[in-house]
Amino acid sequence: MGKRVLGKGLDALIPKKKISGGDQFVYLPLERVDPNKFQPRKEMNQKDLAELTRSIKEKGFIQPILARDTKEGRYEVVAGGRRLEAAKLLGIKEIPAIVRDLDNKDSFIAAIVENLQRKNLNPLEEAQALQRLKDEFNFSLDEIAQFVSKDKTTVLNTMRLLKLPEKVKDALKKNLINRSQARTILSFKSKIQQEKIFYKILEKGLTVRDVEKQAFRKNKKTKADPFIEEAEEQLQKKLGTKVKIAGSKNKRGKIILHYYSLNDFERIIKRIG
Repeated sequence: MGKRVLGKGLDALIPKKKISGGDQFVYLPLERVDPNKFQPRKEMNQKDLAELTRSIKEKGFIQPILARDTKEGRYEVVAGGRRLEAAKLLGIKEIPAIVRDLDNKDSFIAAIVENLQRKNLNPLEEAQALQRLKDEFNFSLDEIAQFVSKDKTTVLNTMRLLKLPEKVKDALKKNLINRSQARTILSFKSKIQQEKIFYKILEKGLTVRDVEKQAFRKNKKTKADPFIEEAEEQLQKKLGTKVKIAGSKNKRGKIILHYYSLNDFERIIKRIG
């Protein structure tokens, strides 16, 4: 294969010099290109990688990778990790790239966007990516929901998958159970109950509806005071956050308000005030 492998037309579209916004189109030596340490996808589908490798061998690179200069004589992939791995498998010495000046936050966000758009993330990887936006880059719940174009409830339900027992999370990564089944497992309160229903799903092929019925029967035995449930629901609607009331209407208790960032905390305080 030639030294420079690129799909027809791209050379004409992207000149080999600096382009808009300070970006630069270059051919990077593979030995100086590192994977993205902020890559949300933890496992690469080998079948997809093999298909991509064949495509690059036959047609060349249809699209350059996006990389950033680490200022240490090396470059880091921001988007295009599979293309980098395919190039290594083919023994290519250089890879076409657009080099952009990005910080850690922008690099991670760009990687998430690429993976979500191509649906390359499994449910657990998606949950981990959203959690990292909150923990490492101080995104509020509202900002995360806006970023992924989903409502806050969907975002919270996705992030809750991280609370599953390790065995269940591992099965979710391996597609032994799906997102809906994993979410219904969380209907059971204790880790022991969650693992029991997980094994039943694997052994008996329980549907989501089957699991929901069992969760309902289990939770019905310890059903909360209807007054408390109604009060929780009203407070959640008023404050726009999760509310837990521990106690009953005839005894002392406590009200627990959940917040997910400093901005969310300040928003709740303003609503209370």
